[in-house]
Amino acid sequence: MRVYLSVDMEGLAGISHSAPTGRGDEGYPAAVELMVGEANAAIEGAHAGGATEVVVNDSHGGMFNLSPMGLDRRAVVVQGQKAWSMVQGAGPDARLIGDGRFGVALFVGYHVRAGHPDGVIAHTYSYAPTLSTLNGRPVGETGINAAVLGAWGVPVGLVAGDDRLAEETEGWLPWAERVVVKRAVGWRAAASVHPAVARELVREGAERAVRRAATGELRPLEVETPVRIEIEYRNGGEADYAALVPLAERYGDRGVRIVAQDAPTAYRAFLAGIRLASLASA
Repeated sequence: MRVYLSVDMEGLAGISHSAPTGRGDEGYPAAVELMVGEANAAIEGAHAGGATEVVVNDSHGGMFNLSPMGLDRRAVVVQGQKAWSMVQGAGPDARLIGDGRFGVALFVGYHVRAGHPDGVIAHTYSYAPTLSTLNGRPVGETGINAAVLGAWGVPVGLVAGDDRLAEETEGWLPWAERVVVKRAVGWRAAASVHPAVARELVREGAERAVRRAATGELRPLEVETPVRIEIEYRNGGEADYAALVPLAERYGDRGVRIVAQDAPTAYRAFLAGIRLASLASA
């Protein structure tokens, strides 16, 4: 079974503040070490569960964080500025990095949605959105990415991060393994287990997820169509820029609504809008 692993940074054990997740911070190298550690734990668990191949998508920031030499040699890593961002390589272009469809996706180092009251480093793709919804329900990167993967027939089997993310995941992906590596104290505060403990939890969860995928216990996330994504931005300027994207329209004071016939199309417009909004505050 081919396994797709998307690895972010803010949800890792030992990360409680956004500062070390930035490349220019003195704590960034240590954060990368934590990222590699949980990624390797997921790779190890996936292979223990029966994976034949693991493709790792470096899904944080500029998306060239992971140390290739530090990763488990059995994995293939996708890095760099990617058009499809956190889901690059899992869909129609999957053939470019291997043969066959992915049987399951694993999310490691993930975090809660923008606007969450106390989740650790809560945001959705950037710090511009203050709220994001999918078909009227608050949603974060977990739900949005899972909806795109679901349209491509790939179920999400594991989501690892803080306890608030586990609650968010249960609402969208009740069948997925939910691994809690820290408990939220506030937006920039967490009570984290030791990284070694977190890696064991992730390894075990990944093994369970792959085994369950093989038995057909997991299912792709299906969302009703047309798909509606709504984003509220920090200011009207960001919303103006985001609304330049086809399929997007302004609503309210700072909102942008996207309506599309399927999740991948809605995601493309959402992602383009997020990127344009960043220019308004540059």
